[in-house]
Amino acid sequence: MQAPRPFLAIMIPGLRHCIFAGSTTLALLLPWPAAAAEEIVFHHAFDESVLDVGARPGESFSDAVKSFHANGKNPYVGDADATAQGKVLYDTWCQGCHMPDGSGHMGPSLIDDVYIYDRVPTDLGLFEVVFAGAGGAMQSFAERMSQDDMLKVVAYIRRLQKKP
Repeated sequence: MQAPRPFLAIMIPGLRHCIFAGSTTLALLLPWPAAAAEEIVFHHAFDESVLDVGARPGESFSDAVKSFHANGKNPYVGDADATAQGKVLYDTWCQGCHMPDGSGHMGPSLIDDVYIYDRVPTDLGLFEVVFAGAGGAMQSFAERMSQDDMLKVVAYIRRLQKKP
C-alpha cells in the first residue's frame, strides 16, 4: 500500500486546487461550497425574544423590506426620496416624544451616541424598537405603519444624527 502524499491546497476564486508533493499532478476538485448567508433574526429590545416580522394580513413587502430582512441593512439610508417620506412619518408619529430635531423630550434623544439598548446603533436594532416598542411610553408601531414606512423613518433618523 502506498503512503498518502501530503498536499497543499491553493485557493483560486471559486475553485479548489491541490498540488501533491513530489508530483507534477494538479488535481482539480469541486468548487468551494458557497458561504451560508447569516440568517437575520429580529429581537425585542426588552428581553431579546425573537420577533415575528412576517407580513400582516393583507400586507405585501416591498423590495426594500425583503432586502432588509435578508441582510439587515436599510436600503433607504441615503435615499433622498425615502428620507423625505421618512420625515413626514417622523413628524406624524415620532416628534411628539423625540422632538422635531430628534433631541428627545419624553422619549430619549435619537441624535446622540448614547443608547438605552445596545442594538439601537444599528439599523436592525432601531427598526426592532420601532417595530416592537421599548421602555417607557415607546409602543410598538407594527400595527400603525408598514415595515417599509418604518425603514423610511429609520433612514430619516440616521440623517438627523450627529456626525463624528
